[in-house]
Amino acid sequence: MRDLDDPRLSPYRNLRHHEPDGGFIAEGSVVVRRLLQSDLGVQSVLIHEGREAKYLPLIPDGVPVYLITRELGKELAGYDFHRGVLAHGINPTIHPMERFRDIAQPSLALALVGLSDPENVGSLLRSAAALGVRDILLGPQTISPMTRRVIRVSMASVFRHRFYQFDQPAEQLRDLATAGFASIATLLDDTAIPLIDLPQAITSKRRILIVGNEANGLPPDVAEAATHRSTLPMRNNTDSLNVGVASAIFLYELTRSSGTDHVDR
Repeated sequence: MRDLDDPRLSPYRNLRHHEPDGGFIAEGSVVVRRLLQSDLGVQSVLIHEGREAKYLPLIPDGVPVYLITRELGKELAGYDFHRGVLAHGINPTIHPMERFRDIAQPSLALALVGLSDPENVGSLLRSAAALGVRDILLGPQTISPMTRRVIRVSMASVFRHRFYQFDQPAEQLRDLATAGFASIATLLDDTAIPLIDLPQAITSKRRILIVGNEANGLPPDVAEAATHRSTLPMRNNTDSLNVGVASAIFLYELTRSSGTDHVDR
């Protein structure tokens, strides 16, 4: 394509500063390939001229493919995009919490409340996927998991997760408690249960790990609504860890100690 004003290219325009109005952008060879192999739909694919042979066999019939020179692609997107390929995907369904509540088998879910940094969210989702955790509860002020940077940092693990609306977290946690779910609020609080003691304090096999904002943590009403509050003790005068690192440690300990094989369902 040579006309950068062509409306069909609008999802790929100025990607450094905005996301497409509908759908999401997958960037790079690995991420685009995993999108094409996933259950999510694809609206179009943009490829640098000369690279199309790598991707055309993977692209479903009927999906538009636009070829563009590297120079025009850089002008369109606002940067020299990774590995010469972008795809415009269709957003996954964000399920209502009622559907999550009906999950009967033992499971561990991850709830995100107020996380705003795409690097942190992408890292968290990648760790969750590696540990077999598919169900993700999306709380207020949490960045969309389908933003370009989150997708790339997660190495496309977002395409395997199931997402749920967690828009009234304190109220929804109390409702989930009546259904037998244990919820764990992660806190920097010496009075909370140390992580090493947490598995012995939880009897339910249906568990939710709740992670809060990078700077401010969880809102007090959400922490109070959780059935358990836990902390990660630290040494050598270390007062905190990156939320992605700390949460990965919590996820590992909860999956390791649960006696449940967290396979994809």
